[in-house]
Amino acid sequence: MHKWKIVCIMMVMILITGCWDKVEIDKRAFVAVICIDKFEAKDGDGKNVGETKKAIDEERNRYMITIAYPNTGVIAGKGEGEPKFVYTSVGKNFYDILDNLSTRLGRRMHFRHTKAIVIGEGLAEDEKLFREVLDTIERSPQIGRKVNLIITPGKAKKIIDTNTKDEAVLGLFIRELVEQNLGTARLADADFGYILRSLHESQTAITPRIFSSKDEFKIAGAAVLKDFKMVGYLGEEDTRNLMFMFDKVQSSVIHIEVDDLIMPIHITDSKTKKKVYEKDGSIYTSFHIKAEGDLGQHLFEVRDQPLDDEYIQKLERTASKYLEEQIDTTYKKIQKDFGADLIQAGEYLRKHEPDLWKEVKDDWSQIFPKTKVEAHVDMKIRRIGVTQ
Repeated sequence: MHKWKIVCIMMVMILITGCWDKVEIDKRAFVAVICIDKFEAKDGDGKNVGETKKAIDEERNRYMITIAYPNTGVIAGKGEGEPKFVYTSVGKNFYDILDNLSTRLGRRMHFRHTKAIVIGEGLAEDEKLFREVLDTIERSPQIGRKVNLIITPGKAKKIIDTNTKDEAVLGLFIRELVEQNLGTARLADADFGYILRSLHESQTAITPRIFSSKDEFKIAGAAVLKDFKMVGYLGEEDTRNLMFMFDKVQSSVIHIEVDDLIMPIHITDSKTKKKVYEKDGSIYTSFHIKAEGDLGQHLFEVRDQPLDDEYIQKLERTASKYLEEQIDTTYKKIQKDFGADLIQAGEYLRKHEPDLWKEVKDDWSQIFPKTKVEAHVDMKIRRIGVTQ
């Protein structure tokens, strides 16, 4: 009899045991993009945050966070309404704001599918607030290291207000835009994992930059981080040159001028070897680049020149010199404008020249702007396109 009692108790335990924390999928808010701004009293009018103007202006408010998650019913073609839900709130820190948002959503927020975190320029320039945000994201077990951390001029919230028609899920669209444009090397190839490593190692890093208008996005260039805050921007060409120094160019296009013709060279392969060394009392950073490319345009009904070996070699020499000058210019611009070791020359010395690094590491912030650069490019044009 005692045996049957034990069996019955075990059966009851098995039957009533379930997922105690189960949440139905239609009760989840899969946050695809997070926009974080520095709070300013003028940002709140009481309409967007569901709070009164008086409450918004309270001293405790330091951040403004806007989240967007997809309306899964509309995306599946079985629902109505807007394709995404957008909520904004303010508070003293990240989790204070999430608590505020949770009182209004009626769904449980999930961040494992977050694709992009957009930081407003004002917050990125505030060292304390920016470090707090970086720390919060780094500590979060839900947000992955592959998430795109992007800085935008102006307010980050404007990114969510952009009504793009290309993709209903905004975070996915930003992720796709980043991945497609990495092939042009005109934006910083830097996910959150890289940014963390770079900041931990050298207190400098770059992030992609995003612009928005009423119904369009553009991701190009880079924001420069130094001493845990944003100190400026790099344009598209400087960012491309920096990607050559980082050996992160998958493909790109450069334009060279030969005999009054401006010709695009589509680079299809590139490999960069970086070396940092001391010579005659100065520290040099050298870049040896081997690249291959295609001739994309010449002149209609001129058939002999692109088939002439000497002419192609002339184009190769011109393209090599052009890239060497570009890298030299960008290196010196980084030294002059930012004084930030974005090239991670110091990290190279720490790993490969430890004796030299011991001598210079304490004064590296003053030494790096005085280092010299050498660029050697070996460009080969492999294809000239389809001709008659």
